Amino acid sequence: MQILIALFFGLSSGTASILLHQSLPPLGLILGLTLSFFSIWYVGRYTGKRIYKVIASFAWLAVVLRAGTFGVGRELLIQGDSVGAALMVLGLLVLALAIYRRV
Repeated sequence: MQILIALFFGLSSGTASILLHQSLPPLGLILGLTLSFFSIWYVGRYTGKRIYKVIASFAWLAVVLRAGTFGVGRELLIQGDSVGAALMVLGLLVLALAIYRRV
């Protein structure tokens, strides 16, 4: 059951950060990354184990990587501009900080 909770939080926070990062460029990116950090952190607080934070982070990463690649209709959800690159790079740093922060 805890694995499903971790997957849900990772997928939902990844989706929210993708949808938020282009709205009002600096604020949407900051809000999306903050939401991602606190959702991964909450998974650790709820479950009490770091492995579930890692699972949630991998779910977040899977959603963001899929959104950054071309789909069937050649559409992208994360553009190759500075905001999209910041979401990818800073997102990885935020995930690492959330994982290594104490439970």
